[in-house]
Amino acid sequence: MDGGSDMFKILTCLIAFFITAGLLFGIRQMRLDFTSQSAQLSAQIARHKQILWDQQTKIAADTNPQALAARLRALRTQNTTTQPAASSGGMMIYATPVFKSP
Repeated sequence: MDGGSDMFKILTCLIAFFITAGLLFGIRQMRLDFTSQSAQLSAQIARHKQILWDQQTKIAADTNPQALAARLRALRTQNTTTQPAASSGGMMIYATPVFKSP
């Protein structure tokens, strides 16, 4: 009977070894998946930061005091050339019809 118990111990150790190996392989695969997802998210964050940086530089260029002054001068000259002559002081009066009840 001594040989049977030794065989049982060896079989138990082999089963435990394969279970442990399978679990370690699963954990390794999960780590690789998380690393891949992390790299993708880092690349996406970098793209969004670049887009944000481009927008910030465009806003800074558009709100530059010299650029604003030039735009205002251009708008003023455009408005003076396109506005009609004298109007009624800029105020519009609308007539509303009054209906009398019968």
